[in-house]
Amino acid sequence: MANKTTIENYLELKEFFSPIQFNLIKTLRDEGPLTRRDLVKELKIPRTTIYDNLVKLQKRKLIEKFSRTDGKRGRPLIFWEFKG
Repeated sequence: MANKTTIENYLELKEFFSPIQFNLIKTLRDEGPLTRRDLVKELKIPRTTIYDNLVKLQKRKLIEKFSRTDGKRGRPLIFWEFKG
């Protein structure tokens, strides 16, 4: 059976992630799906920095985004969640 590396293994080895990426993964894993605005408030990091790192983690297939409408007009809310 192949040795599959899980996110827990990655989290133990912080050198695979920048500190911001590590905090994003940990926050999404612990608190569930969040919007970028929620992540900015939680981590106190600029929104563009948050977004750039979310995209990098999405490309590595560690997180994914989805949208939800609340029945009102306008843009739907975009949520990010940990895939684990």
